[in-house]
Amino acid sequence: MNYQEALAYLYSLSDFERGGPFSRNPEENLPREARLLEELGNPQQDYSSTLIAGTKGKGSTAAIIERVLREAGLRTGLYTQPDLHTFRERMRVNGHLISEQEVAQLIQQVRAAVERIEQRQEFSPFITYEVATALALLYFSRQHVDHAVLEVGLGGRLDATNVTQPLVSVITSISYDHMQILGNTLTEIAGEKAGIIKPRAVVVTSAQAPEALLTIAAVARRQQARLVRVGPAEIDLAQEAVKAGQLPPLHYRYQLEERDGERQRFAVWTPQRVYAGLEIPLAGAHQLENATAALAALEMLRERGVAWDETALRAGMAAVRWPARLDVVGQHPTIVVDGAHNADSMQKLMRALRESFSFRRLLVVLSVNADKDLPGIVQALADVDGAVLTRMMNPRAASIEQLQELFARIAPHVQIDTAKDTGAAMNRALELVESDDLICATGSLYLAAEALRWAAARGDKTAAATIESVDH
Repeated sequence: MNYQEALAYLYSLSDFERGGPFSRNPEENLPREARLLEELGNPQQDYSSTLIAGTKGKGSTAAIIERVLREAGLRTGLYTQPDLHTFRERMRVNGHLISEQEVAQLIQQVRAAVERIEQRQEFSPFITYEVATALALLYFSRQHVDHAVLEVGLGGRLDATNVTQPLVSVITSISYDHMQILGNTLTEIAGEKAGIIKPRAVVVTSAQAPEALLTIAAVARRQQARLVRVGPAEIDLAQEAVKAGQLPPLHYRYQLEERDGERQRFAVWTPQRVYAGLEIPLAGAHQLENATAALAALEMLRERGVAWDETALRAGMAAVRWPARLDVVGQHPTIVVDGAHNADSMQKLMRALRESFSFRRLLVVLSVNADKDLPGIVQALADVDGAVLTRMMNPRAASIEQLQELFARIAPHVQIDTAKDTGAAMNRALELVESDDLICATGSLYLAAEALRWAAARGDKTAAATIESVDH
């Protein structure tokens, strides 16, 4: 089996990422994944891990934790999703993508285990994500990693990654997304995310909404787990619940010290000390929250024997790279690519653009998956000067006509143009702006990936550095 044949096998399975709804009982998810890993010799038991759930910020938080631990001399694994350009981006060891040869070799072993289980008809069929998760956990074992940082794909409670026994669980920001699967309230969504909290373990959370926090706290109490809270120094949105004794106060508080384009300097107050002058090359106030959640998780890991020092912390944060998050890929005009994909993340993106960049007019290039809160996303874009609507190469993408109708109804003053695909949309945006304007390509990580490839083709080195190969 070669790499292309391995991908063909993976993508032949039932695949939520491309097809939408699941086709079987989700309550079977964990027993099915656990059975597959047992068939493979339980490779996830060969190293320690951190498990990260959340609606937004989990990828950035995972990348920061991994980078710091790598700077500390640990051999690290990083499992994230979705990928931007190649399936291989999902699993990395010490920052290096899994090779095509390693995918092809290991998938044969995983496929054989899948087929043995399915022949016995123990469970409903496996899906792409579950097999990919088993592949990643096996790969990390074969690579003899010391510690793996694992990003939950969807939800938490029933996610394939939740078969692991992490030293620390992390729950980042929670907002409305995937409601058809996770629930229609923040309480329901938080309940699914909180499913990664393990008995008598520790969970770090940067969630801010009181209803989400109360749910996480209730699960932590049931699991007799320690809850560690992260938030801004200026305000605690859950202060009333703290006063009522329903929540602990913030344990880790962050504050911006200086912002310079894509780089931010900030301070963090921990239970033991103050870290001043920490620096990350990631723009937006939300990245300070993610970095502080990463720091809290790192301190919890250190209590559990995963060694790192302040030099590694500062070097790792300063060196972290996470593409398609306020990624600047052009100047004069400024061109920014971001994977914001729901109403809350779009609101935060618009605020971050105005905080981080100087520009005269703001134009967005937009494509969004049809199962998202489209009215909420359009409402978040009501103050932009213009939008070029397109349809990314994803079967779940909303039609241009759907988006046009929503802008006409919700934000009729926004000047609208359309283009058949992302490349044409980016070219059209360039025609519509002046050198002191800003173009932001957003709405989905799929759209962001296409915009990065467009920028790389134009010669942008920042975009090109994110692309090792392209599978899709």
